[in-house]
Amino acid sequence: MKIANNYVETADGSLLFYTIYGAGFPLFLLHGNNNDGSFFEHQISSFTQKYQVFVIDTRGHGRSTNHSKQLSFQQIAADLKTLMDHEGIRQANILGFSDGANIAMVFAHQYPERVHRIVLNSGNTKVLGLKTYWILLIYLQYFFFWCWSFFSQQAEEKRQITELMIHDIGLSDTDLTQIQTPTLVIVGKHDAIKLKHTLMIVNHLSHATFALVPKQGHRLAQTDALHFNQEVLSFLGGNTYENN
Repeated sequence: MKIANNYVETADGSLLFYTIYGAGFPLFLLHGNNNDGSFFEHQISSFTQKYQVFVIDTRGHGRSTNHSKQLSFQQIAADLKTLMDHEGIRQANILGFSDGANIAMVFAHQYPERVHRIVLNSGNTKVLGLKTYWILLIYLQYFFFWCWSFFSQQAEEKRQITELMIHDIGLSDTDLTQIQTPTLVIVGKHDAIKLKHTLMIVNHLSHATFALVPKQGHRLAQTDALHFNQEVLSFLGGNTYENN
């Protein structure tokens, strides 16, 4: 059941759009690059059986605005903290897909006390963690938007968003080891992320559980939603923590 559509204003005047579903312990869903909150349409009814679900359009995506000249994962992680503070939420579970998983890692490193459990679906700390084919596609996409950005404000906005994918996220291997939050890392066997890079993330996180889903690719949450939802809910489990 949908509760409400909301906006929260950030320090630079950008507006973040989010929708709240259900009741219970908060679970934040973070979409990937050039997506919006609708990416999780197959998760909401399942997750709201146990959690209050916050579906966010991150800065510059969907119905959220962006007044910054350059985007970074640290900035978007700070946006998430702003939203949590606005809602009076001290701690939450976070599920991130692709760039959303990258935001979740940065958030857990910057604000460890605000995270109860994390689900990382297809995240990467380094550009070279992607398979070569995908790196080439991203650079082609970035070059296209860069060319058109001289003539179109919409293209400039897309350029800024796409630029997130051509930079490392700003976490070292040592930073990963400092994340103590229990974490599920879940990917499809045919993901855009190299398996060895995913396993590097798993091995550096202090309390990580790994799930490899056969026959699936990068958009696992959509292509095999039943399996994905079951894995996530099994990992998150029960929760007696109450936000005040």
